[in-house]
Amino acid sequence: MDIIATKYFKADIKFYLKKKKFSKINDDIDTITNELEQGNLVGDRLEGLDVPENIAVYKVRIANSSTNVGKSHSFRLIYYVVIEGKIYLVSIYSKKDDNRVPSDKQIELLIKAVLQEDE
Repeated sequence: MDIIATKYFKADIKFYLKKKKFSKINDDIDTITNELEQGNLVGDRLEGLDVPENIAVYKVRIANSSTNVGKSHSFRLIYYVVIEGKIYLVSIYSKKDDNRVPSDKQIELLIKAVLQEDE
């Protein structure tokens, strides 16, 4: 599987790297991307989104190893899978950052923007 970090995902990572309590975010993400590269679609599939039928959208919880909190209070990574074997990392946010938690509509818009860029 090809893992592709979108510019939106990269911007989210950049935002969190500025904060000391997220200094190991790249290492935390690596555990998930390794699973995805092996074809293991981890996390929960998000249903009811207005996206093309040939893609599946997932949300996965990731523990923040920079702090001593469990997965329930750490990161959420949003990604989607295209049938051709590509996995796009769309967004990542901390559960504690209420103002950065994307709504379903925002997730739909991010995915549609990535699809337009990929054409």
